[in-house]
Formats: sequence, C-alpha cells, structure tokens
Amino acid sequence: MLEINLLFMAAGMSSRFGGEPKILCKVGPKNESIFEMNILQLSKYISPKKIHLVCNEKTCDKILKEVKRVCDKYNMSTEISHNIQASPDFRSKPWGTADALASTSTYIDDEPFILLNSDDLYGEHTFELISTECDITKNYIVGFKLINTLMNGHKANRGFIILDNERNINQITEKLNIERAYYSDDILSNQDVSVNLFILQKDVVEKIATMMESFKQNIIEYDMAIEAMLPNFINKLLTEKSIELELLMTNSKWCGVTFKEDIPMVKSILLGN
Repeated sequence: MLEINLLFMAAGMSSRFGGEPKILCKVGPKNESIFEMNILQLSKYISPKKIHLVCNEKTCDKILKEVKRVCDKYNMSTEISHNIQASPDFRSKPWGTADALASTSTYIDDEPFILLNSDDLYGEHTFELISTECDITKNYIVGFKLINTLMNGHKANRGFIILDNERNINQITEKLNIERAYYSDDILSNQDVSVNLFILQKDVVEKIATMMESFKQNIIEYDMAIEAMLPNFINKLLTEKSIELELLMTNSKWCGVTFKEDIPMVKSILLGN
C-alpha cells in the first residue's frame, strides 16, 4: 500500500452552492460526505501519512470537524493539519487555486503529496493506478478522458493536455465553461484532460509561491476578475522547462459538485446508474 501525504484544496467560497463547503456535501449511498467518499475510494490502495487542508476562515472549523469525524470513524491515526488562504481587504473572494497551493508552502512537509480538489471524486481505479504506477519521486498529472469528466448539460473548466511525440506533457491549455455538446465523439473519447489531480514534489509548491508573489505585485488591485488558476501556473512552469510532469491516465469517471442540483446526479453515479 502506498504511503503518501494528501493535500485537499478546500478554500473556495462555494458561492454557487449557497456558501456551504462542498467537501461536506452528502453524496454517498449511505449519506457519506464528499470527503468521506474520497477516503473510502482511496483507502484500499493508499494510506495517508498526513492530511493537509487549505481552508478559508469562514468554513474552516466545519471542515476540520468532518475530517476528524471521518478519520475517527475509520480508525485512522493520520495527522491532520490546515492553513488559511488569506484574501486581501480589497477582494471579496480568494485569489484562486494557484494561490491556494502557494499558501501551503510553509505548512506542508518536504515530501511528495497528492493534490485533490475538495469537491471532486476521482474513482477507485484512479487511486489503484496511483498506488501501482506512480514513482513518488516524480511529478504527475492524473489524466482523464474528456468524456469521463463532463456531465450532460453542465459547464466546467478543463485543462486540455498536449503531448509531444514521446507522450511527455508539453502544455496544458485551460478551457473555460465547456460542455459535452461542444465536441465531437472523437474528441470526447480521445482528448486527455486534467481535473487538478496531481502528484507533486514540495519544490513545485515553492516555485508556484514565488510566481504568486510576482503575480500579486503586477496586477491592478481593483480588478476582481483576475484569478490565479493553477493549470496556467503549471503550464508556465512546463513552458519554461522548470518542471517535468508525467501523464498517468485513468479510465475512471470523474464526478463533482458545483451546484446543489448536481447532488442527485453524483449520487446516481456512485450507485452505478
């Protein structure tokens, strides 16, 4: 069984979800939360050495209470830690996922970790694949086929993965507000995409933290539309050849929650319907 740290990105404001943390959303067959379902899916193959969460001030206590409850329920002695992603006074929402990751740089150990979105589920096969195929001294994107990451009628952001002739990752192109209807069956079945599931080394976090400092110094304070999106920062590191990133493909179906209306669909997927 693979022993590795987990890092959950849970600092979002969940504004489209009514403000409640999506990581607490009850989606499982037995009313399990998204966090509990992630633990159930990965625990057959991965033993978390440490669970770290990036939170915001408003919802941190609720999230930590659920994480502790789940760890106690399954007799996990895993260390739990967290940090707050701070927002400046002139912004009503956090800087974005790149800043969330950068904010952990002084809190996480100098060890590799799996980076997970707190409102996504990745499937058991994905974690089995990580445990058997991953060299934890390297950096990986866990890729999904586009068709397995878009639910009918729902828009989403996806990082399109571009490979070189040797199938090394050359580039990630972030596509915003896309849906199934935009693409042919051929593209849906063959395009590899990222849903922000990574295996990363600590030095990647440090590089992104440095990039975030420069990002914040060079923006206009009142421009609320600017967001530091992790795929764009990862792509810049790839373009500059500052990191090497390998592709680990899974056949699992991704599912996640953006709106409350998504809950029945996610429950249905988890029941195998």
